[in-house]
Amino acid sequence: MLVIGICDAETAVRSLLAGHAERYRQETGTNLQLLCYSSGEKLLKNYMLDMDLIFLEIPFRKMNGLAVAERIRRQDSQVRLVFLTTVLSYVLEAYEAGANNYLLKPLSYARFCKELTLALEKKSSAEALCFLEENKTGMYKIYLHQILYIETDKKHTLIHTQTQTIQSYRQMKQHEALFAGTSLIRCHAAYLVNLRYFQKLEGASLTLADGTCIPVSRARRAFVLEQIRQYGFTFHPDKKEEDSP
Repeated sequence: MLVIGICDAETAVRSLLAGHAERYRQETGTNLQLLCYSSGEKLLKNYMLDMDLIFLEIPFRKMNGLAVAERIRRQDSQVRLVFLTTVLSYVLEAYEAGANNYLLKPLSYARFCKELTLALEKKSSAEALCFLEENKTGMYKIYLHQILYIETDKKHTLIHTQTQTIQSYRQMKQHEALFAGTSLIRCHAAYLVNLRYFQKLEGASLTLADGTCIPVSRARRAFVLEQIRQYGFTFHPDKKEEDSP
């Protein structure tokens, strides 16, 4: 299912895009969920973390669409944002705010279909693999490709992404089951590591692209080597590597 948000102060624009969505559903059989908002404030107040595509008016009367986009991007880096406007005055600012596209109103059905196709392609790609994590500080939409590694932290776990560390109430075995078959693998009783960021494996230490060193247990080392090979790396252990425990 594709979740689409339409945020525009004009009822006519919301109705036009809703009509496009219904026509697209009938023609393609795609399951769509449509969420309509008349202001940026309402969109932010009711924001759904599983949105795939948002058509966003720029500017708004009260809260500028650029500010709305920046707020959205802080909590959801992957949703496709398409600005709708009647002028070309804000193109540069729109892309700086995180827009994926900038289109003039009224939006044609053909152009609408193209945006849905792009959103569907992204949703079906590996980049779209994500999950929701909730803790006492809030709820987070985390994409697999953003995770560097996960480690145990007393009774909980810590999810280390490219930009932040998020506490999780899931146990390590739950994370392992959740990410089975992906690039995130168990390399130690206390660690899951994302092979997307693999740099090197020396002895009992795996180094990520950012320089972080993750321990690899003796019992899991052969498994880790095999997963590295399967992930697409050509790995040639030297003499020192072969002699390592």
